[in-house]
Amino acid sequence: MNLQINLKDIISGLITPIMIIATSLSYAVLIFSGPLSDHLAIGAGFSLIGAGVTAIVFAIASGLPFAISGPDSKAVAVMASLVVMIGEDLHSKGKADIAGVTILAALVLGTLIVGVSSYICGALKLGRWIRFMPYPVIGGFMAASGWFLFVGAIRVLTQEPISLKLLADLSNGAHSSKLIIGVLFALALHIAQCSRFPLAFPTLLVCGGASILAAILYSGTPLDIARESGWLIKISATAVDAPTPWLITSASKIELQEILNCSGQYLALVTVVIATLLLSIMAIEVETKNDIDLDHELRLNGLANILAGLAGGTVGTLSVSRTLFSFRIGARGRISGFLVGALCLFPLALGPSALGFVPMPILGAVLIQLGGSMLYEWLFKSWRLMQPADYLQLCIIFLTIVSFDFVAGVGVGIIAACVTFVINTARVRLVKHAMDRGNFSSRVDRPIYQVETLQKNGSRIQIMWLHGFVFFGSAHHLLSNIKSIISSSQQPCYSLILDFKQVLGIDSSAAMTLVKLRHLSEREGFQLVFSNLSEQVAQSLRQGGVIYEGEDNICRIFNNLDAALEWCEDNLLKASDDNNLLSHTTSEWLKLELGSVDRVDLLGKYIEIKKFEPGDILFNQGERADSLYILSTGRVTILFKSPEGFEFRLRSMLGHTLLGEMGLYRNA
Repeated sequence: MNLQINLKDIISGLITPIMIIATSLSYAVLIFSGPLSDHLAIGAGFSLIGAGVTAIVFAIASGLPFAISGPDSKAVAVMASLVVMIGEDLHSKGKADIAGVTILAALVLGTLIVGVSSYICGALKLGRWIRFMPYPVIGGFMAASGWFLFVGAIRVLTQEPISLKLLADLSNGAHSSKLIIGVLFALALHIAQCSRFPLAFPTLLVCGGASILAAILYSGTPLDIARESGWLIKISATAVDAPTPWLITSASKIELQEILNCSGQYLALVTVVIATLLLSIMAIEVETKNDIDLDHELRLNGLANILAGLAGGTVGTLSVSRTLFSFRIGARGRISGFLVGALCLFPLALGPSALGFVPMPILGAVLIQLGGSMLYEWLFKSWRLMQPADYLQLCIIFLTIVSFDFVAGVGVGIIAACVTFVINTARVRLVKHAMDRGNFSSRVDRPIYQVETLQKNGSRIQIMWLHGFVFFGSAHHLLSNIKSIISSSQQPCYSLILDFKQVLGIDSSAAMTLVKLRHLSEREGFQLVFSNLSEQVAQSLRQGGVIYEGEDNICRIFNNLDAALEWCEDNLLKASDDNNLLSHTTSEWLKLELGSVDRVDLLGKYIEIKKFEPGDILFNQGERADSLYILSTGRVTILFKSPEGFEFRLRSMLGHTLLGEMGLYRNA
């Protein structure tokens, strides 16, 4: 752990808490509003404890020394939705007196669940898989989070939920001054955040808050009246602000059934937090040019939230905006994170009465700025960056969450991701290349009369190179493609070779579809030949009934494509009735090649007849060429040995061919 201190680290550690404390209080006001406003001091403690604990943990062990962690707006939006569900249900049952402690217990439990889930994902090294989370699904969650923040900001500024009554009040001029100030200040915050001056945002927060407080004091308005009218945070001076002791002493009042009824929201909370961490890391990697271990950060995020939950704090995660703010002003050490954590915890020592001087329009403006930025980025900006189908998927998930809840959004997101995967995978051609024996031959050099026969009947051997993953849809397309090729060929198919060298895997439904291919080969009378089958694919084909154990007259399996193609060529030659394949003596072959018997007799004067046994070596790799061989009968195989010691076949040569001529001609 690097604790080297420099001035820029200290500046970052002193300025960043201003933004975190302001946003943390905004989140507390958003969650603990309306009927829960009596518990606002508890909510403030809940937010600040989470901010402080997670910031310190990330400062200790993050792969980025200057990392800054804290409460995140997307997770807060999910928690606010959870609070509304529990609060409304308890109020409808006449149990409003236990709503505060039940909601706080549900929120702390959410922090612990996020912590455990994040740690498990990191421990199981699922980070590389999380990076495959569909972008439209993430976008739908982020846009919905922005909407809830924006709507919550209106409730914070007007102290009323969005309803027809609120619209009537606004039309009559009520709340207009606070809304106008909040919106204008939110625009100023947005401009400050987009500026090239890192200190503009925190400076505006401090100056704006001080200006509103000074205006209230200058107008002579009593602070109690300012709090009642919503200009300052309304908080009791005698309220407790430590969540954990209150939870312990009030544990008997917690309505566990209400928490269980909303347990689906925790899945949405975990999804949003992990997606946020993923996006944050991706953005930070690009900006700072660092490679970050996502699995390590997941474990750290889990540990930070477990400790925060045990202390009674809110969910926190790595913050891209605050981390990049720290980076841009020159912070490179861990001391900035320690200072951020300590200063976020410091307001707890001042007691709840100190929070009563914080202007509500500032907190509402922070929520408007956060929510508006997220809505613009994910609903409007993404329109130009995403494919129409992906953007439509994003909008459907967004509308589902807004109309119902995050749990419904998770379900729609999973379904949409599956449908998108199927559609996109179906577009990928399973057949990478396809040709017949006339265009692609084995590594066997055959006599000219055999070559002519194979060329003439080349379309009777069809070859297909497959790649990717074979599932039901792609297997069906493959079957249709094979039927089309066989029906359109001028010659009947004798052998069909399917090469699986680049196939990643196959599912059971695809194997069942390929059984139809076996049936097709039985009806049409061609042999089905498989090459380069992995053990997993071969096992799937056996279980699906495509290939049989033991002797199989329909399907044959070879280790590589060359061996499969050679076998098919040999079988085709045996089955051919071509007169060219009638037995040729060596003299007859040489006469065809040289053009006359006289030339054959002349060549014979220079020939020494040799006989070799199987396994004999004609010449070794690297030796000087001093001989030319005319192969009268038999087979010679040319093997190449790599520097690593691997040996593989370059060519095989059958009778009536030449060997060693190139080395002799080139004197090599």
